[in-house]
Amino acid sequence: MAEAAIRAAIIEFCEKSSAYQLELDPVTTPAGVYEYEFDTPAQTSAHKVIWASYDGKDLEPLSTTLLEQRLPQWRDSGNQGTPEYVVKHSASTFRIAPVPNTTVSNSTILRVALKPTQTSSACDVSVIDNYRDTIINGAIFRLLRMPNQAWTDYKGANIYGGLFASGIRDAELKARHADEGVARKVKYGGLSTKTRHGKRGWRSAY
Repeated sequence: MAEAAIRAAIIEFCEKSSAYQLELDPVTTPAGVYEYEFDTPAQTSAHKVIWASYDGKDLEPLSTTLLEQRLPQWRDSGNQGTPEYVVKHSASTFRIAPVPNTTVSNSTILRVALKPTQTSSACDVSVIDNYRDTIINGAIFRLLRMPNQAWTDYKGANIYGGLFASGIRDAELKARHADEGVARKVKYGGLSTKTRHGKRGWRSAY
């Protein structure tokens, strides 16, 4: 129950603050292909695109609706060209438009805000280290507001909920200036002492 509360608090924290950011590996874009997968770390999903570039030029992040308004029938082969926009299509995929008319190796780079998945057992260690108190406040808030429990305390839940919201606001302001990609992780139950080397750097083992 406590682990579920911690996980939920971390997910909400990451969604609302965008504090967990990572620059992903470059993506090669074949001609005629507009949808690609986010290459995110295990047990995470992309919450939103912070910025993206294609062949050295910035892509403008858009919603699906706005893209359809800007470029009607953009999927048609006759409308292919140099991509100008990026759309987060789902937690695992993104789209670029116009559809590329040439194949360019390692053309697209994205920085995304990540969040743990609902089945995750660990989170990036920098998130835990930098925002431990805020996450604890969020977990306690969830536990205290549970009805019909020996520890139920709605008044206390309001206090911890306010502290959690305040911590999220502070983290969101700090995240606007974030410029580091990290990949080490920590279990919800504590720090692991074993490490392994992944393609983005050293990570703690689960």
